[in-house]
Amino acid sequence: MKRQIVLVMSIVIGLIFTCSPISIASVKERHEYEQTGKVFWEANTEEANIALTFDDGPHPANTPELLDILKAYHVKATFFVVGKLAEEYPEIVQRMIDEGHEVANHTYSHHYDEAVTKDVLMEEIDHTNQILSETVGIRPTYFRPVGGYYTDAIIDAALDLDQNVLLWSWHQDPRDWAGTPTKKIVSHIIEHAQAGDVVLLHDGGGDRQETLRAVKLVIPILKHQGYQFVTASELLQPNPLME
Repeated sequence: MKRQIVLVMSIVIGLIFTCSPISIASVKERHEYEQTGKVFWEANTEEANIALTFDDGPHPANTPELLDILKAYHVKATFFVVGKLAEEYPEIVQRMIDEGHEVANHTYSHHYDEAVTKDVLMEEIDHTNQILSETVGIRPTYFRPVGGYYTDAIIDAALDLDQNVLLWSWHQDPRDWAGTPTKKIVSHIIEHAQAGDVVLLHDGGGDRQETLRAVKLVIPILKHQGYQFVTASELLQPNPLME
């Protein structure tokens, strides 16, 4: 009788976990996604190229100041914009493009949801693409999921819309989004810098003065070390995994 009770409890517990939205999310190993040739964390290259990427904008104050800094140092970056903000500040997105930066897709509403369904995410991606097409005349090459979440559903949603997926180098998240002081952001990026890095930073989502000050310091240091700053497309295309 005890064995039967234990068996029944095991089945019930198993069903509970199997039916939870997060637990049933199918997730492959990173290398399996990379083998598609359309999902990236960084570039496999010996060239001293690094991509600075900025999430969660455009922001009406942070982003123009950041663009001023990048312009002063003749540096190109990639901006993963939130659709609803691009819709509100199209002139800032246009400036990004006019000054040679790459604009990429970071969903429309920026909801953190690892268990997001494929259909919902496709609507989010497509909505942002439509906004960018109508306001600034581009269709992004790259999509970055919110929070860096990746599951089969998330990856498939992007690939079905012919979007490449770009996360970031796991060693290049200085946590500027958490209010990390300028000095720590700078030291993290400099100490971990490698050829082909994709650096995660933010121009939206709050006060980014620490980030802006860090960018001013990081660029000349890495340039002195021989690194060049390029956009995501310049870093990843042609796709080194497919050569």
